[in-house]
Amino acid sequence: MFDVADSLQGGLDAARSGLTAAASLVARANTGSGGRAADAAMAAAARAALFDEALLSAVHPRLAEIKAVAK
Repeated sequence: MFDVADSLQGGLDAARSGLTAAASLVARANTGSGGRAADAAMAAAARAALFDEALLSAVHPRLAEIKAVAK
């Protein structure tokens, strides 16, 4: 079977790393008094989540094409 995510593997790995780093930033920011550090951490988490969602949206049509051909 064709590996649908193979061409996007680098981006998916980067997205995973970005979400992990963003989660770490949010956790550290929440231990302090909040303020700008918490806002910046939440912005980084949102940016990483949007990037991840865009990659997953790119995989979806490829899966639909394979499903159509496999029928």
